[in-house]
Amino acid sequence: MQLTELSIKNQNVFVQHYIDGKEEMSSFFDYSIHHKDMWRERLKDLSSRFFAREELAAYLSSYHNKFGSSVMQSAIEKLKDPSSVAVVGGQQAGLLTGPLYTIHKIISIIVLAKEQEKQLQVPVIPVFWVAGEDHDLDEINFVHTSEENGPVKKKLPQSYWKKSSAASTSLDQEKCVAWIDDVFAAFEETDHTNALLDNVKRCLRESVTFTDFFELLIADLFQEEGLVLLNSGDPGIKKLETAMFQKILRENDELARAVSDQQAFMREAGYKPIIESGKEQANLFYEYEEERFLIEKDNGRFVVNELDLGWTMDELYTHMEEHPERFSNNVVTRPLMQEYLIPTLAFIAGPGEINYWGELKQAFAVMGFKMPPVMPRLNITILERHIEKKLLERNISLQDAIERGTENQRETYFERQIPEEFTAVMDQAKSQIEAIHKTVRQEALKVDQSMEPLLMKNAAFIQDQLQFLERTVTKRIEEKEGYVLKDYERIQNSIKPLLAPQERIWNIMYYLNRYGPKFFTSFKNLPFSFQNQHQVVKL
Repeated sequence: MQLTELSIKNQNVFVQHYIDGKEEMSSFFDYSIHHKDMWRERLKDLSSRFFAREELAAYLSSYHNKFGSSVMQSAIEKLKDPSSVAVVGGQQAGLLTGPLYTIHKIISIIVLAKEQEKQLQVPVIPVFWVAGEDHDLDEINFVHTSEENGPVKKKLPQSYWKKSSAASTSLDQEKCVAWIDDVFAAFEETDHTNALLDNVKRCLRESVTFTDFFELLIADLFQEEGLVLLNSGDPGIKKLETAMFQKILRENDELARAVSDQQAFMREAGYKPIIESGKEQANLFYEYEEERFLIEKDNGRFVVNELDLGWTMDELYTHMEEHPERFSNNVVTRPLMQEYLIPTLAFIAGPGEINYWGELKQAFAVMGFKMPPVMPRLNITILERHIEKKLLERNISLQDAIERGTENQRETYFERQIPEEFTAVMDQAKSQIEAIHKTVRQEALKVDQSMEPLLMKNAAFIQDQLQFLERTVTKRIEEKEGYVLKDYERIQNSIKPLLAPQERIWNIMYYLNRYGPKFFTSFKNLPFSFQNQHQVVKL
């Protein structure tokens, strides 16, 4: 296994400017990731803050009992140390761990935590925030498998009669087992298949919800690294969040104004905000019968219109005290809650997250916080040996394949195989036959003008016959060159499937099935570096 790097620009201008360290980024973030003293500065800032470390550690320790991992428990114990900090990143609880970028994000968290623990000489704990509060199950209830004509979305055939969260939605065990079998049937059977399949099904049997299943698989892959999981959808964490919910409530108007002002500033600077947030939103959700409803503001009251519920600020404040489990964060308040709960040395972010965190600088200030350093996660492409061979054979650069895919090169190659003479003769034939037919039509119309529709239909029929001949010849060429054309497709399906980055489509199970557990051990322990380069892992 070999690690190499490529320089690949991000298509989001704001993200690229952030990565490049443009001066104007200081208006959107509190720390510059390019500043050599940044980590010491952040450590100093955190040391002046209070965190409920004992309470958080006690809760996490209890929650992690289900994993039976002493390494995870030891990592949680470190949180009690007043000098300890954490590297945090998060993602939705996707089926079979979700797209590869979830794995890449976790590796990023672990790599940076190890790196900074060595550098700062304080305990640095890797923490993965599992977005169990998320209710968009359609975003997580599928994986892609590779079929004859490219990636196919395999969706878990389970219906949801209400918009419940991933943390509270039960998995249909029977349907899920059948779905897992269906997914694995798309893989080539190897020496590793049965053991992997047995382990996945064991994790499923021990799970009740989507989040359970996700966490057990992740713990299985990363427990040796002492990864700590924080499920934001677990009712147990809400007690620790109560004071922050109340603070968000007290500062609600100011918070909404801060986001709006920062977004306006972002637009003025020529960038595009992505958070959809209005001044009438309370930036909190209310949980009722396992469904989530947006709390809004209406004439000084807080209301949930769908449930015909309403409170004064004092009433809602008391309600939060009595039932914190009924409240959850939205895209604005989740980062603020993370900052409140965890002594966060750094936040590991994907491109979209970098963009929307840039919209929150003033919101952090309203709550009395500094936004933690936002570190772009590792971008990784896994290059299999047989695909690397195809790249060489077809004289395609890896950079081109990652950035643009191979569709255009396939088309260019195919067009070159069609003899120029044939194309020229066909074009000439179409033109000449149309000219002759036009003359015939003109003469026929002198006899009877009403024949025009019939004559035009006849002209189109003749042209269709010529096109049929052309298609037959090109199809024969396609069959003749099928092996080469298939190579272009194989490269694209592996590296740029559906013209998207590999990490957004493929799932880790394909690689675990093909290459086994040793592959993953080597993969997660590669010397990845945060130099904002694209990481290529050659198998």
